[in-house]
Amino acid sequence: MRMWNVQLIVVIIGFGDNMKLKNLKSARETAGYQQKEVAALLKVTPQAYSAYELGKRQPDYATLIEIAKLLNVTTDYLLGLSDGVESSTNLPSEKEQQEKLSVVEKALIRNFRNSDTEGKEAILGRALLVSSNPDSTNGAEGLEVSPELTNTPLPLRN
Repeated sequence: MRMWNVQLIVVIIGFGDNMKLKNLKSARETAGYQQKEVAALLKVTPQAYSAYELGKRQPDYATLIEIAKLLNVTTDYLLGLSDGVESSTNLPSEKEQQEKLSVVEKALIRNFRNSDTEGKEAILGRALLVSSNPDSTNGAEGLEVSPELTNTPLPLRN
């Protein structure tokens, strides 16, 4: 039993030392991201991310998983262990999801992110109230938002 544990440690250490992200650049380009965008989303420097693509530096395992989720691919694909590019979740990338948002949805998300805790609770409370009312429209169909509203906080009703 003791020998198996030592072999497992050697395999894990060896894998970490040789981890090359063979398909990282193509996955990023397919997802439509610039290097600096991915770096910002991962909260690493552009230089660190560039080093990942060039094979000069390896991300830790948590970062590898985040990259795979962001680019909507499997970690196996990034490592060159599989040919399939699609992730098991088959979800659109974050960037694709953001591109499909309406102006109202983008304004709501921006205002939510910029709110303090009390503001976030108010926004969530209002959203839950609207979504639980069967007579209300759950979508933003027919709503028009003026350009100045998209750059200012949305008013909340109590």
